Amino acid sequence: MTTGFDAGALVMGAPASPRALVRHADLFAAYANGLMLERDETREAYLSHFAFGAEMKTHYAANRNSVANYAGPCWCRWLVLDIDRPDLADALADARKLVGVLYQRYPALVGEVLVYFSGNKGFHVVLDLAHEPPPAEGFNRTARAFAEALAEAAGVSIDTGVYDVNRIVRLPNTRHPKTGRFKRRVFSESLFQMSAAGILEHAKHPAGDGLPTARASAADMARDWRAAELAAARVAEVRAEHRRTGTPDARAPRDVLDVFRFGIAEGERHKQLFRAAAWLTEQGAPPALVSALLTEPGCDSGLTPKDVARQIACGIAHANQQSTNTKGETAV
Repeated sequence: MTTGFDAGALVMGAPASPRALVRHADLFAAYANGLMLERDETREAYLSHFAFGAEMKTHYAANRNSVANYAGPCWCRWLVLDIDRPDLADALADARKLVGVLYQRYPALVGEVLVYFSGNKGFHVVLDLAHEPPPAEGFNRTARAFAEALAEAAGVSIDTGVYDVNRIVRLPNTRHPKTGRFKRRVFSESLFQMSAAGILEHAKHPAGDGLPTARASAADMARDWRAAELAAARVAEVRAEHRRTGTPDARAPRDVLDVFRFGIAEGERHKQLFRAAAWLTEQGAPPALVSALLTEPGCDSGLTPKDVARQIACGIAHANQQSTNTKGETAV
């Protein structure tokens, strides 16, 4: 554990439930080792992807026990690469591709990559950051660039929403409320041998499957992380320049373009709508235009009109807050 960065945001119950600050590493290990199985097994539980230090504790106390709008430094040891597909067999195939690339890139991980079936239609491939990058403001953006490079090498797509600084992730051995199946660890040999049906059978019950002990080659991982830092910095510079000058970004992100080309994918509905609204706002689109463009695709995806309006409003608010922060930082 990086000294001082031991706080995580725990959610007991549905994702919208209040967050409580806990010891991140201890709680994650307790759930992974099955030490929490004496509690109600049907209860949902989530933990923040990232861990935080004193800055989050101060923010949390000053904001009525809320982590909302936190934008300070963060860190993680276990980096999640989230694969979610409408068909579990497709998700399994892509998880195998991704793990195969990790084996090639970091040979010390062979047989020890941490993989969880999510309980629904996907997998969490969890990478131990053996090179121990230091906490930083923007650590989550580097983590995203790092994960995207690995996913690109494997030829698979991942959910990049898990790299939002306050994103929560379902804890191991907790039950998915829709399917009734548990988030279960799938050992490496089983990942390449079990069928999708076998995975579903495996996830009918929780178990204390523990955490791997082998760690990847720190030198190789440090090299890839440095490349991700540079990539994330370039993206941040471009976006900051657009905000300062008001110049629209001519290259829309792929997931935003997909909203208009193909509609909103199942499993990505809330995140895609939020990102599209934020990006359009960053380009100078007024709220009425953002709503007009996104309401129909949002409703066509199966979201309720209320959910659609809320995600659009949150995306607009997020973009406006980012713009305000940038102007404040550059003001003389």
